[in-house]
Amino acid sequence: MTEVIAAEQGQRKTALSGMTTIFIAMVLVLVYYQAPFMRAGWAGYYYPLFWMFIASLVIYGVLALTLPTHWTQRLTSLSRHRMTIPREGIGYLLIMTVLFIGSSLTHSNTLLLVFAAMAGPFVVNGWVTYTMLKNVRASRTPPARAMVGELFSVEIDLENQTHLVSMWMMVAQDQVTYGHSTWVPTVLFTRVPSMSVIAGHYQMRLMQRGRHHFGPIRITSRFPLGLIERGCLFRDFGEMLIYPRIGRLSPQWKRRLLGASELIETPQPRSGVFDDEYHHLREYLSGDNPRAIHWRSSARRNQLIVREYQQNREHHLLLLVDLWLSNQPAETSRRLVEQALSLTATLCSEHRWECRGATLTVVCCGKETWRWEARANSSGLESLFDRLALVEPSRENDFVPQARKAMSQMATNTRVVAISPRVEAIDLRADASLPTESLSVAAIQWLNVDDTTFADLIQFPDELPRQPASVVTPVLQETA
Repeated sequence: MTEVIAAEQGQRKTALSGMTTIFIAMVLVLVYYQAPFMRAGWAGYYYPLFWMFIASLVIYGVLALTLPTHWTQRLTSLSRHRMTIPREGIGYLLIMTVLFIGSSLTHSNTLLLVFAAMAGPFVVNGWVTYTMLKNVRASRTPPARAMVGELFSVEIDLENQTHLVSMWMMVAQDQVTYGHSTWVPTVLFTRVPSMSVIAGHYQMRLMQRGRHHFGPIRITSRFPLGLIERGCLFRDFGEMLIYPRIGRLSPQWKRRLLGASELIETPQPRSGVFDDEYHHLREYLSGDNPRAIHWRSSARRNQLIVREYQQNREHHLLLLVDLWLSNQPAETSRRLVEQALSLTATLCSEHRWECRGATLTVVCCGKETWRWEARANSSGLESLFDRLALVEPSRENDFVPQARKAMSQMATNTRVVAISPRVEAIDLRADASLPTESLSVAAIQWLNVDDTTFADLIQFPDELPRQPASVVTPVLQETA
Protein backbone atom coordinates (compact mmCIF):
# COMPACT_ATOMS: atom_id res chain seq x y z
CA MET A 1 0.00 0.00 0.00
CA THR A 2 1.65 3.20 -1.19
CA GLU A 3 0.72 6.84 -1.30
CA VAL A 4 2.05 9.16 -3.99
CA ILE A 5 1.57 12.91 -4.26
CA ALA A 6 2.19 13.88 -7.85
CA ALA A 7 3.04 17.54 -7.32
CA GLU A 8 5.82 16.88 -4.81
CA GLN A 9 7.18 13.95 -6.77
CA GLY A 10 7.30 15.93 -10.02
CA GLN A 11 8.99 18.87 -8.33
CA ARG A 12 11.67 16.64 -6.78
CA LYS A 13 12.40 14.97 -10.12
CA THR A 14 12.64 18.32 -11.93
CA ALA A 15 14.98 19.81 -9.32
CA LEU A 16 17.18 16.70 -9.32
CA SER A 17 17.52 16.71 -13.11
CA GLY A 18 18.32 20.45 -13.08
CA MET A 19 21.08 20.09 -10.50
CA THR A 20 22.49 17.06 -12.33
CA THR A 21 22.78 18.88 -15.66
CA ILE A 22 24.41 21.94 -14.07
CA PHE A 23 26.91 19.68 -12.28
CA ILE A 24 27.78 17.91 -15.56
CA ALA A 25 28.30 21.28 -17.27
CA MET A 26 30.62 22.45 -14.47
CA VAL A 27 32.67 19.23 -14.65
CA LEU A 28 33.08 19.55 -18.42
CA VAL A 29 34.20 23.19 -18.14
CA LEU A 30 36.64 22.25 -15.38
CA VAL A 31 38.11 19.49 -17.51
CA TYR A 32 38.33 21.89 -20.48
CA TYR A 33 40.55 24.35 -18.58
CA GLN A 34 42.44 21.98 -16.27
CA ALA A 35 43.35 19.39 -18.94
CA PRO A 36 44.23 21.23 -22.15
CA PHE A 37 45.83 18.10 -23.58
CA MET A 38 42.33 16.61 -23.92
CA ARG A 39 41.47 19.20 -26.60
CA ALA A 40 44.86 19.28 -28.30
CA GLY A 41 43.67 17.39 -31.37
CA TRP A 42 40.30 19.12 -31.77
CA ALA A 43 39.29 20.51 -35.12
CA GLY A 44 38.09 24.07 -35.40
CA TYR A 45 34.38 23.27 -35.40
CA TYR A 46 34.66 21.23 -32.16
CA TYR A 47 34.96 24.35 -30.00
CA PRO A 48 31.61 26.02 -30.88
CA LEU A 49 29.86 22.65 -30.63
CA PHE A 50 31.34 22.12 -27.16
CA TRP A 51 30.27 25.54 -25.88
CA MET A 52 26.78 25.17 -27.40
CA PHE A 53 26.44 21.87 -25.55
CA ILE A 54 27.56 23.49 -22.28
CA ALA A 55 25.12 26.39 -22.79
CA SER A 56 22.21 24.04 -23.43
CA LEU A 57 22.99 22.11 -20.24
CA VAL A 58 23.12 25.28 -18.16
CA ILE A 59 19.91 26.70 -19.64
CA TYR A 60 18.03 23.47 -19.01
CA GLY A 61 19.29 23.25 -15.43
CA VAL A 62 18.38 26.85 -14.62
CA LEU A 63 14.88 26.46 -16.08
CA ALA A 64 14.33 23.21 -14.20
CA LEU A 65 15.27 24.88 -10.89
CA THR A 66 13.45 28.20 -11.36
CA LEU A 67 10.38 27.44 -13.49
CA PRO A 68 7.37 26.40 -11.35
CA THR A 69 6.23 22.82 -11.66
CA HIS A 70 2.71 23.67 -12.85
CA TRP A 71 4.13 25.66 -15.77
CA THR A 72 6.34 22.76 -16.80
CA GLN A 73 3.33 20.46 -16.60
CA ARG A 74 1.33 22.83 -18.80
CA LEU A 75 4.10 23.00 -21.37
CA THR A 76 4.46 19.23 -21.49
CA SER A 77 0.69 18.71 -21.66
CA LEU A 78 0.53 20.49 -25.02
CA SER A 79 1.91 17.38 -26.68
CA ARG A 80 0.29 13.97 -26.39
CA HIS A 81 3.52 12.00 -26.85
CA ARG A 82 6.49 12.64 -24.60
CA MET A 83 9.89 11.17 -23.89
CA THR A 84 12.08 11.17 -20.80
CA ILE A 85 15.42 9.59 -20.02
CA PRO A 86 15.62 7.71 -16.69
CA ARG A 87 18.71 7.48 -14.52
CA GLU A 88 19.88 4.35 -16.28
CA GLY A 89 19.58 6.11 -19.63
CA ILE A 90 21.50 9.14 -18.37
CA GLY A 91 24.36 6.93 -17.23
CA TYR A 92 24.28 5.16 -20.57
CA LEU A 93 24.48 8.51 -22.40
CA LEU A 94 27.39 9.64 -20.24
CA ILE A 95 29.34 6.51 -21.17
CA MET A 96 28.54 7.09 -24.84
CA THR A 97 29.68 10.71 -24.55
CA VAL A 98 32.98 9.70 -22.97
CA LEU A 99 33.56 7.13 -25.71
CA PHE A 100 32.77 9.64 -28.44
CA ILE A 101 35.04 12.32 -26.98
CA GLY A 102 37.81 9.77 -26.47
CA SER A 103 37.55 8.49 -30.03
CA SER A 104 37.61 12.04 -31.35
CA LEU A 105 40.68 13.01 -29.34
CA THR A 106 42.69 9.84 -29.87
CA HIS A 107 41.41 9.05 -33.36
CA SER A 108 40.77 5.47 -32.17
CA ASN A 109 38.51 3.42 -34.39
CA THR A 110 37.99 0.89 -31.62
CA LEU A 111 36.39 3.46 -29.31
CA LEU A 112 34.28 4.75 -32.18
CA LEU A 113 33.10 1.18 -32.91
CA VAL A 114 32.14 0.69 -29.26
CA PHE A 115 30.28 4.01 -29.35
CA ALA A 116 28.31 2.89 -32.42
CA ALA A 117 27.55 -0.46 -30.79
CA MET A 118 26.10 1.37 -27.75
CA ALA A 119 24.16 3.88 -29.83
CA GLY A 120 22.26 1.13 -31.67
CA PRO A 121 20.38 -0.29 -28.63
CA PHE A 122 19.60 3.24 -27.45
CA VAL A 123 17.89 4.09 -30.75
CA VAL A 124 16.15 0.70 -30.98
CA ASN A 125 14.75 1.13 -27.45
CA GLY A 126 13.16 4.45 -28.38
CA TRP A 127 11.72 3.04 -31.62
CA VAL A 128 10.17 -0.02 -29.94
CA THR A 129 8.44 1.99 -27.22
CA TYR A 130 7.13 4.50 -29.76
CA THR A 131 5.76 1.68 -31.94
CA MET A 132 3.92 0.13 -29.00
CA LEU A 133 2.41 3.41 -27.82
CA LYS A 134 1.37 4.60 -31.27
CA ASN A 135 -1.81 2.49 -31.41
CA VAL A 136 -2.75 2.23 -27.75
CA ARG A 137 -6.03 3.49 -26.29
CA ALA A 138 -6.85 3.94 -22.58
CA SER A 139 -10.09 4.64 -20.73
CA ARG A 140 -11.25 4.73 -17.12
CA THR A 141 -14.47 3.74 -15.34
CA PRO A 142 -14.70 5.29 -11.86
CA PRO A 143 -17.69 4.80 -9.53
CA ALA A 144 -20.15 7.67 -9.41
CA ARG A 145 -20.23 7.86 -5.60
CA ALA A 146 -18.40 6.52 -2.57
CA MET A 147 -18.22 7.22 1.16
CA VAL A 148 -15.42 8.69 3.23
CA GLY A 149 -13.11 5.86 4.22
CA GLU A 150 -14.76 3.37 1.86
CA LEU A 151 -12.43 1.23 -0.24
CA PHE A 152 -13.52 1.45 -3.88
CA SER A 153 -12.11 0.21 -7.17
CA VAL A 154 -11.43 2.11 -10.40
CA GLU A 155 -11.06 0.18 -13.66
CA ILE A 156 -8.64 1.17 -16.42
CA ASP A 157 -9.03 -0.46 -19.86
CA LEU A 158 -5.96 -0.63 -22.10
CA GLU A 159 -6.60 -1.49 -25.76
CA ASN A 160 -3.98 -2.60 -28.29
CA GLN A 161 -5.15 -1.74 -31.80
CA THR A 162 -2.19 -3.18 -33.70
CA HIS A 163 -2.45 -6.50 -35.58
CA LEU A 164 1.10 -7.81 -35.10
CA VAL A 165 2.85 -6.23 -32.11
CA SER A 166 2.02 -7.01 -28.48
CA MET A 167 2.58 -4.38 -25.82
CA TRP A 168 4.80 -5.27 -22.87
CA MET A 169 5.33 -3.68 -19.45
CA MET A 170 2.90 -0.79 -19.87
CA VAL A 171 2.37 1.47 -16.87
CA ALA A 172 -0.94 3.36 -16.59
CA GLN A 173 -0.81 6.40 -14.29
CA ASP A 174 -4.14 7.96 -13.36
CA GLN A 175 -4.50 11.30 -11.59
CA VAL A 176 -7.01 12.05 -8.81
CA THR A 177 -7.35 15.70 -7.76
CA TYR A 178 -9.20 17.33 -4.88
CA GLY A 179 -8.41 20.97 -4.15
CA HIS A 180 -4.64 21.28 -3.80
CA SER A 181 -4.13 17.54 -3.21
CA THR A 182 -3.23 15.19 -6.06
CA TRP A 183 -2.74 11.42 -6.03
CA VAL A 184 -1.28 9.32 -8.82
CA PRO A 185 -2.34 5.64 -8.61
CA THR A 186 -0.47 3.27 -10.93
CA VAL A 187 -1.48 0.06 -12.69
CA LEU A 188 1.05 -2.24 -14.37
CA PHE A 189 0.05 -4.20 -17.50
CA THR A 190 2.63 -6.91 -18.13
CA ARG A 191 1.35 -7.84 -21.60
CA VAL A 192 -1.42 -6.65 -23.88
CA PRO A 193 -1.83 -8.92 -26.92
CA SER A 194 -2.55 -7.53 -30.37
CA MET A 195 -6.18 -6.53 -31.06
CA SER A 196 -7.28 -7.11 -27.47
CA VAL A 197 -8.35 -5.20 -24.36
CA ILE A 198 -6.94 -5.78 -20.88
CA ALA A 199 -8.78 -4.39 -17.85
CA GLY A 200 -6.81 -3.55 -14.72
CA HIS A 201 -7.96 -1.79 -11.59
CA TYR A 202 -6.60 0.04 -8.59
CA GLN A 203 -8.21 0.62 -5.21
CA MET A 204 -8.35 3.85 -3.25
CA ARG A 205 -9.62 5.06 0.10
CA LEU A 206 -10.39 8.79 0.04
CA MET A 207 -10.74 10.69 3.31
CA GLN A 208 -11.99 14.04 1.98
CA ARG A 209 -15.66 14.73 1.42
CA GLY A 210 -16.59 16.48 -1.81
CA ARG A 211 -16.16 16.26 -5.58
CA HIS A 212 -12.99 14.53 -6.78
CA HIS A 213 -11.72 14.82 -10.35
CA PHE A 214 -10.02 12.10 -12.39
CA GLY A 215 -7.68 12.50 -15.33
CA PRO A 216 -5.72 12.59 -17.45
CA ILE A 217 -4.33 9.07 -17.96
CA ARG A 218 -0.68 8.66 -18.86
CA ILE A 219 0.63 5.42 -20.41
CA THR A 220 4.41 4.93 -20.19
CA SER A 221 6.83 2.15 -21.06
CA ARG A 222 10.59 1.49 -20.92
CA PHE A 223 10.46 -1.84 -22.69
CA PRO A 224 12.75 -3.60 -23.57
CA LEU A 225 16.03 -2.14 -22.21
CA GLY A 226 14.83 0.61 -19.85
CA LEU A 227 17.07 3.28 -21.45
CA ILE A 228 14.27 5.54 -22.74
CA GLU A 229 10.83 6.12 -21.25
CA ARG A 230 8.18 7.14 -23.73
CA GLY A 231 4.70 8.18 -22.72
CA CYS A 232 1.31 8.88 -24.22
CA LEU A 233 -1.26 11.18 -22.59
CA PHE A 234 -5.01 10.52 -22.83
CA ARG A 235 -7.27 13.38 -21.80
CA ASP A 236 -9.97 11.18 -20.31
CA PHE A 237 -11.56 13.07 -17.42
CA GLY A 238 -14.16 12.05 -14.86
CA GLU A 239 -15.45 12.89 -11.40
CA MET A 240 -17.05 11.26 -8.40
CA LEU A 241 -18.71 12.39 -5.17
CA ILE A 242 -17.47 11.35 -1.74
CA TYR A 243 -20.26 11.21 0.84
CA PRO A 244 -19.85 11.85 4.57
CA ARG A 245 -19.10 8.71 6.52
CA ILE A 246 -22.25 6.77 7.46
CA GLY A 247 -22.30 4.51 10.50
CA ARG A 248 -24.84 2.91 12.83
CA LEU A 249 -26.62 4.57 15.72
CA SER A 250 -25.54 3.35 19.12
CA PRO A 251 -28.05 1.67 21.51
CA GLN A 252 -27.80 4.76 23.74
CA TRP A 253 -29.08 6.96 20.96
CA LYS A 254 -31.90 4.54 20.11
CA ARG A 255 -33.07 4.59 23.72
CA ARG A 256 -33.15 8.40 23.59
CA LEU A 257 -34.98 8.17 20.29
CA LEU A 258 -37.64 5.86 21.72
CA GLY A 259 -38.11 8.04 24.79
CA ALA A 260 -38.51 11.20 22.77
CA SER A 261 -40.89 9.53 20.34
CA GLU A 262 -43.22 8.43 23.14
CA LEU A 263 -43.64 12.08 24.22
CA ILE A 264 -44.89 13.16 20.78
CA GLU A 265 -48.65 13.40 20.53
CA THR A 266 -49.68 11.05 17.71
CA PRO A 267 -53.35 10.56 16.73
CA GLN A 268 -54.41 6.93 17.40
CA PRO A 269 -56.92 5.03 15.24
CA ARG A 270 -58.72 3.71 18.36
CA SER A 271 -58.68 4.15 22.07
CA GLY A 272 -56.40 1.79 23.99
CA VAL A 273 -53.46 1.56 26.31
CA PHE A 274 -50.94 -0.50 24.35
CA ASP A 275 -52.47 -1.00 20.89
CA ASP A 276 -51.59 1.57 18.29
CA GLU A 277 -52.74 0.56 14.82
CA TYR A 278 -55.29 -1.96 13.52
CA HIS A 279 -53.64 -4.83 11.65
CA HIS A 280 -56.10 -7.69 10.87
CA LEU A 281 -58.70 -10.10 12.30
CA ARG A 282 -57.83 -13.56 13.61
CA GLU A 283 -59.26 -16.35 15.74
CA TYR A 284 -59.39 -15.95 19.50
CA LEU A 285 -56.52 -17.61 21.37
CA SER A 286 -56.21 -18.31 25.05
CA GLY A 287 -54.79 -15.27 26.82
CA ASP A 288 -56.05 -12.64 24.36
CA ASN A 289 -57.54 -9.44 25.69
CA PRO A 290 -61.38 -9.82 25.78
CA ARG A 291 -61.73 -6.15 24.89
CA ALA A 292 -60.24 -6.93 21.46
CA ILE A 293 -63.10 -9.32 20.50
CA HIS A 294 -64.95 -8.25 17.34
CA TRP A 295 -68.52 -9.30 18.15
CA ARG A 296 -70.05 -8.84 14.71
CA SER A 297 -67.43 -11.03 13.03
CA SER A 298 -67.73 -13.55 15.87
CA ALA A 299 -71.51 -13.78 15.43
CA ARG A 300 -71.15 -14.11 11.65
CA ARG A 301 -68.56 -16.93 11.85
CA ASN A 302 -69.96 -18.54 14.99
CA GLN A 303 -66.56 -18.36 16.72
CA LEU A 304 -64.65 -15.75 18.65
CA ILE A 305 -62.74 -13.32 16.40
CA VAL A 306 -60.40 -10.71 17.81
CA ARG A 307 -58.79 -7.59 16.38
CA GLU A 308 -54.98 -7.69 16.21
CA TYR A 309 -53.03 -4.46 16.47
CA GLN A 310 -49.37 -3.70 15.92
CA GLN A 311 -47.25 -1.04 17.48
CA ASN A 312 -46.66 2.04 15.40
CA ARG A 313 -43.71 4.18 16.46
CA GLU A 314 -43.20 5.93 13.13
CA HIS A 315 -42.70 9.66 13.38
CA HIS A 316 -41.77 12.49 11.08
CA LEU A 317 -38.23 13.79 11.48
CA LEU A 318 -36.92 17.32 11.03
CA LEU A 319 -33.12 17.70 11.03
CA LEU A 320 -31.72 21.19 11.55
CA VAL A 321 -28.05 21.15 10.52
CA ASP A 322 -25.88 24.08 11.58
CA LEU A 323 -22.56 24.08 9.68
CA TRP A 324 -20.91 26.76 11.77
CA LEU A 325 -17.13 27.25 11.82
CA SER A 326 -15.95 28.02 15.32
CA ASN A 327 -12.96 30.13 16.36
CA GLN A 328 -10.97 27.01 17.18
CA PRO A 329 -8.04 25.93 14.97
CA ALA A 330 -9.02 25.26 11.38
CA GLU A 331 -8.39 21.53 11.61
CA THR A 332 -10.54 21.17 14.73
CA SER A 333 -13.45 23.23 13.39
CA ARG A 334 -13.40 21.33 10.09
CA ARG A 335 -13.41 18.02 11.93
CA LEU A 336 -16.47 19.08 13.96
CA VAL A 337 -18.30 20.05 10.77
CA GLU A 338 -17.49 16.69 9.17
CA GLN A 339 -18.74 14.93 12.29
CA ALA A 340 -21.99 16.90 12.11
CA LEU A 341 -22.47 15.87 8.48
CA SER A 342 -21.67 12.25 9.29
CA LEU A 343 -24.23 12.28 12.10
CA THR A 344 -26.80 13.83 9.75
CA ALA A 345 -26.27 11.20 7.07
CA THR A 346 -26.46 8.41 9.65
CA LEU A 347 -29.72 9.72 11.13
CA CYS A 348 -31.25 9.98 7.65
CA SER A 349 -30.20 6.45 6.78
CA GLU A 350 -31.56 5.02 10.04
CA HIS A 351 -34.83 6.93 9.75
CA ARG A 352 -35.33 5.59 6.23
CA TRP A 353 -35.26 1.99 7.43
CA GLU A 354 -37.16 2.40 10.71
CA CYS A 355 -39.89 4.86 9.66
CA ARG A 356 -40.63 4.04 6.06
CA GLY A 357 -43.99 5.75 6.00
CA ALA A 358 -42.92 9.01 7.65
CA THR A 359 -41.54 12.23 6.22
CA LEU A 360 -37.90 13.28 6.43
CA THR A 361 -37.01 16.98 6.28
CA VAL A 362 -33.48 18.40 6.35
CA VAL A 363 -32.66 22.10 6.65
CA CYS A 364 -28.93 22.75 6.20
CA CYS A 365 -27.35 26.14 6.86
CA GLY A 366 -23.78 26.81 5.72
CA LYS A 367 -22.51 29.09 2.98
CA GLU A 368 -25.81 28.32 1.31
CA THR A 369 -29.10 27.40 2.96
CA TRP A 370 -31.28 24.72 1.43
CA ARG A 371 -34.23 22.56 2.42
CA TRP A 372 -34.79 18.94 1.40
CA GLU A 373 -37.97 17.01 2.09
CA ALA A 374 -39.22 13.60 1.01
CA ARG A 375 -40.84 10.49 2.38
CA ALA A 376 -38.41 8.13 4.06
CA ASN A 377 -39.32 5.23 1.77
CA SER A 378 -38.69 7.20 -1.41
CA SER A 379 -35.64 6.66 -3.60
CA GLY A 380 -34.56 10.30 -3.37
CA LEU A 381 -32.21 9.88 -0.42
CA GLU A 382 -29.31 9.80 -2.86
CA SER A 383 -29.99 13.40 -3.87
CA LEU A 384 -29.76 14.40 -0.20
CA PHE A 385 -26.37 12.73 0.17
CA ASP A 386 -25.20 14.52 -2.99
CA ARG A 387 -26.01 17.82 -1.34
CA LEU A 388 -24.33 16.82 1.91
CA ALA A 389 -21.19 15.91 -0.04
CA LEU A 390 -20.90 19.38 -1.58
CA VAL A 391 -22.09 21.66 1.23
CA GLU A 392 -19.55 24.10 2.69
CA PRO A 393 -19.52 25.52 6.25
CA SER A 394 -19.49 29.20 7.16
CA ARG A 395 -18.73 31.40 10.16
CA GLU A 396 -21.95 33.35 9.63
CA ASN A 397 -25.23 31.77 8.57
CA ASP A 398 -28.95 32.24 9.06
CA PHE A 399 -29.46 29.06 11.06
CA VAL A 400 -31.78 30.47 13.75
CA PRO A 401 -34.41 32.12 11.48
CA GLN A 402 -34.39 29.20 9.05
CA ALA A 403 -34.77 26.68 11.88
CA ARG A 404 -37.66 28.60 13.44
CA LYS A 405 -39.34 28.91 10.06
CA ALA A 406 -39.06 25.16 9.44
CA MET A 407 -40.36 24.33 12.93
CA SER A 408 -43.39 26.56 12.44
CA GLN A 409 -44.38 24.54 9.35
CA MET A 410 -44.03 21.02 10.81
CA ALA A 411 -46.75 18.61 11.84
CA THR A 412 -47.64 17.82 15.44
CA ASN A 413 -46.06 14.34 15.38
CA THR A 414 -42.69 15.57 14.11
CA ARG A 415 -39.51 15.07 16.05
CA VAL A 416 -36.95 17.88 15.76
CA VAL A 417 -33.21 17.27 16.05
CA ALA A 418 -30.75 20.17 15.86
CA ILE A 419 -27.15 19.23 15.01
CA SER A 420 -24.50 21.88 15.56
CA PRO A 421 -20.83 22.19 16.58
CA ARG A 422 -21.73 25.14 18.83
CA VAL A 423 -20.83 24.73 22.49
CA GLU A 424 -24.02 26.36 23.79
CA ALA A 425 -27.48 25.42 22.59
CA ILE A 426 -29.74 28.03 21.03
CA ASP A 427 -33.31 28.46 22.24
CA LEU A 428 -35.18 27.80 19.02
CA ARG A 429 -38.55 28.22 20.76
CA ALA A 430 -37.97 31.86 21.74
CA ASP A 431 -40.17 33.19 18.98
CA ALA A 432 -43.77 34.25 19.28
CA SER A 433 -44.57 33.05 15.74
CA LEU A 434 -44.06 29.37 16.69
CA PRO A 435 -47.13 27.34 17.64
CA THR A 436 -45.82 26.31 21.05
CA GLU A 437 -48.99 24.48 21.98
CA SER A 438 -48.63 21.99 19.11
CA LEU A 439 -45.23 20.56 20.12
CA SER A 440 -43.88 19.33 23.42
CA VAL A 441 -40.53 20.64 24.62
CA ALA A 442 -39.09 17.11 24.89
CA ALA A 443 -39.61 16.61 21.15
CA ILE A 444 -36.75 19.05 20.38
CA GLN A 445 -33.26 17.65 20.85
CA TRP A 446 -30.09 19.72 20.53
CA LEU A 447 -26.93 17.77 19.75
CA ASN A 448 -23.67 19.62 20.42
CA VAL A 449 -21.28 17.74 18.17
CA ASP A 450 -17.87 17.10 19.70
CA ASP A 451 -15.48 14.17 19.82
CA THR A 452 -17.11 12.62 22.90
CA THR A 453 -20.69 12.98 21.69
CA PHE A 454 -19.82 11.72 18.24
CA ALA A 455 -18.12 8.61 19.64
CA ASP A 456 -21.10 7.87 21.91
CA LEU A 457 -23.82 8.25 19.28
CA ILE A 458 -22.31 6.58 16.20
CA GLN A 459 -20.60 3.25 15.78
CA PHE A 460 -18.50 2.33 12.75
CA PRO A 461 -17.77 -1.26 11.72
CA ASP A 462 -14.08 -0.63 11.05
CA GLU A 463 -11.36 1.84 11.90
CA LEU A 464 -9.97 4.08 9.20
CA PRO A 465 -6.24 4.36 8.47
CA ARG A 466 -4.47 7.51 9.56
CA GLN A 467 -3.11 8.44 6.12
CA PRO A 468 -5.29 10.77 4.02
CA ALA A 469 -5.48 8.44 1.02
CA SER A 470 -4.15 5.06 -0.05
CA VAL A 471 -3.48 3.29 -3.29
CA VAL A 472 -3.56 -0.48 -3.11
CA THR A 473 -1.56 -2.89 -5.27
CA PRO A 474 -3.46 -3.31 -8.55
CA VAL A 475 -5.03 -6.55 -9.74
CA LEU A 476 -5.14 -7.40 -13.44
CA GLN A 477 -8.13 -8.98 -15.11
CA GLU A 478 -8.46 -10.05 -18.71
CA THR A 479 -11.64 -9.35 -20.63
CA ALA A 480 -12.79 -11.30 -23.61
